[in-house]
Amino acid sequence: MSLRIFLLIVVLAGSVAAQTPNDEVKKGFVEVNDWVVKAAELVPADKYNYKPTESVRTFGQLVAHVVDSYNYFCAHGVGNKVQWLTPVEKGSTDKDALTPKLKEAVGRCTAAYDAKTSQFGSLFANVGHTSLHYGNMITYIRMMGLTPPSTGSP
Repeated sequence: MSLRIFLLIVVLAGSVAAQTPNDEVKKGFVEVNDWVVKAAELVPADKYNYKPTESVRTFGQLVAHVVDSYNYFCAHGVGNKVQWLTPVEKGSTDKDALTPKLKEAVGRCTAAYDAKTSQFGSLFANVGHTSLHYGNMITYIRMMGLTPPSTGSP
């Protein structure tokens, strides 16, 4: 019996040791990005212009800001030194316009997280930034009377 336990510990230790920092940060991206995408799908098109107060972004501008941040952080994650731009956020922020842009940005980020030579710092910053804005989305969604994807309950 003790030999089986020993072998199990060796196998588990080997699988944990095989994890890299980029593997762990990719897990964080996959989780928060899934919530962002589900939130963007959940909110009805007529609520994309909703904002809790005049001093903050609309829900659509928030989704667009996440798209712009994906384009920035994930480009840096693969070594492309681009400037922070807000072309998506400054354009149409309705659901039909943003859905394909979000999907494209997610694809670029997924490729960056999968790249063997990705730069940890930029990808880690992306997870933090996305988590921050998903927190904003939770507030908006609750104020709309909806249930955020990450909670599963009201």
